[in-house]
Amino acid sequence: MILRGIRNGVLTLSAAALLTAAAAAQAGAASAAPASVSAASCARVNHSSGYVTQTVKVTNNCGYTVSFSVRRVGPDSPCYIVRPGHYRTYKWGNGLNYQGIRWNCS
Repeated sequence: MILRGIRNGVLTLSAAALLTAAAAAQAGAASAAPASVSAASCARVNHSSGYVTQTVKVTNNCGYTVSFSVRRVGPDSPCYIVRPGHYRTYKWGNGLNYQGIRWNCS
């Protein structure tokens, strides 16, 4: 039996979100950079991995709507929109490993 490195772990901020925000700020995308930074700081991301599936739950604690897609090996998830005070979950089968969240996809 293979043990997973992260089981029922909680991720509050992914490195991919930080890199995306930094790249957008350096590229001069003034409208994208503040939303990326804000979404990463006020939205909560929980990733859990079981024997068969993985789940990501994004809770929007921001005062505005955020959008995200789940980055994983293979195709990324569709773009999801989460209103303030709500959450959205995305579940998929093991084999497509979780790589983080991409903010502001819509």
